[in-house]
Amino acid sequence: MPPDNTACFDVIVVGAGQAGLSVGYHLARLGISFVILEAHARVGDSWRTRWDSLRLFTPARFDGLDGKRFPAPPTSFPTKDQMADYLESYAAHFRLPVRTGVRVERLSRNGERYVLLAGGRRLEADHVVVAMASYQRPRVPAFAGQLDPRIFQMHSLEYRRPAQLPPGDVLVVGAANSGAEIGLDLARAGRRVWVSGRNPGEIPFPIEHPLTLGIVVPFLFRVVFHRI
Repeated sequence: MPPDNTACFDVIVVGAGQAGLSVGYHLARLGISFVILEAHARVGDSWRTRWDSLRLFTPARFDGLDGKRFPAPPTSFPTKDQMADYLESYAAHFRLPVRTGVRVERLSRNGERYVLLAGGRRLEADHVVVAMASYQRPRVPAFAGQLDPRIFQMHSLEYRRPAQLPPGDVLVVGAANSGAEIGLDLARAGRRVWVSGRNPGEIPFPIEHPLTLGIVVPFLFRVVFHRI
């Protein structure tokens, strides 16, 4: 028997982002006892705390979760705040049992069940779904601390807008989505920018062209990604 101060569930979901809420939607439909634990103060805060100009890389018609379409024009690219508000409204609409401000500190096995310690609380479940990303932990190379202290350094997790950086040229280390988006944001603000990293390739057509959004993108999502 679990201790008296232990809350017991069939399933515990860690993270109230897109994956965690989607899992919660289907668990609720099956009538399974579960709870979703979210470290941030509000559902969607993992999006709200990113850089100001961030938009989703897929049009709104593909951004909705099961049971609730995304409330934006189908061919538009939602902002980070629109995505955050959508996730919060999704959890409220389906009355998903989300506990915000609860950070999981430890996950262990006790016989046939799992035990989680979170904010001084003890929770137990038959199954645990870890539905959180790893980007919240910055990865900084060791040599960064050996650079001249006059060189201003900032991790992408801290970046919000160009005004945070002192005057001068900027080197963005990393050429994937975050690096490219931040580099473009800085370039639009009049900064001279270098982006360093492996060449990730590029989309060989304008992503916001009507033909792209009407034909190419649906083909990629519905046929290539889902079928092939």
